[in-house]
Amino acid sequence: MRADTWVGKTIVITGGSSGIGASLLDLLSKVPCKIINLSRTEPELIQRVAKGKEKRAATLAHISVDLSSEKEINKAATKISKLTDGIDVLFNNAGVTAHSRFDQTQIEAFRKAFDINFFGPVFLTLRLLPYLKKNKGSVMVTSTVSGLYGIPARSAYSSSKSALHAVMESARIELSEEGLRFIIFCPPYTKTNLRANGIDGDGNQLSESHYSGKSKTPLEVANKMIQAIEDPNSRLVVMDKSGWFLKWMRNISPSFLEKVLYKKLYKDFH
Repeated sequence: MRADTWVGKTIVITGGSSGIGASLLDLLSKVPCKIINLSRTEPELIQRVAKGKEKRAATLAHISVDLSSEKEINKAATKISKLTDGIDVLFNNAGVTAHSRFDQTQIEAFRKAFDINFFGPVFLTLRLLPYLKKNKGSVMVTSTVSGLYGIPARSAYSSSKSALHAVMESARIELSEEGLRFIIFCPPYTKTNLRANGIDGDGNQLSESHYSGKSKTPLEVANKMIQAIEDPNSRLVVMDKSGWFLKWMRNISPSFLEKVLYKKLYKDFH
């Protein structure tokens, strides 16, 4: 992290109350900047700072919002306008996973996944575009390697993230002449509560245990995300071999990729 890059910047983070978002908030708040967090619950860090129990270099603000609701996003955007007239970085970090076979997934599960993973970040980005344009800012979406190809037992999740990729890529091309950047960040398995708070095929809370295999920590992912913002050439960023494998094999040999996914994730959809 190059601290000087962030000094004096205005940063908006969604989902800063836990996981990767909380780590982004922790790291960036050590720099003299302004951070506005958007989430349903107020991050513990912001609570501690407000009570004088902890000091941070950054000016911190929290706006309570359900990011699947256009009405609440509109209200949040109005509140943001009273805190700043320009935004340098928008971390569209909040999201939800969805696990179930396609033939056992109700349309309600697709709607919930798209409301949070697609419509929420797209609408928020649209509402904040005037502030991003003013500062020639950057938008980063926290996606997943599952957004790089249709993953078995993840049809709602993969499709909602893949759709988000397409929007960000279109926006990148269209708005590049105005100095805006759009970065898609695809972390591997990460030690968060994503599975516990995800949704099943009926759209109900998943309550799955955390992935037991090798995974990254939220802090590792947050550090890499910050580095990606600092790199002017960042577009689609992956962190490990699984991401690179999906990124390249979908174009080189999709039939081989599907055989690997079938074998590796067989138990997930049986």
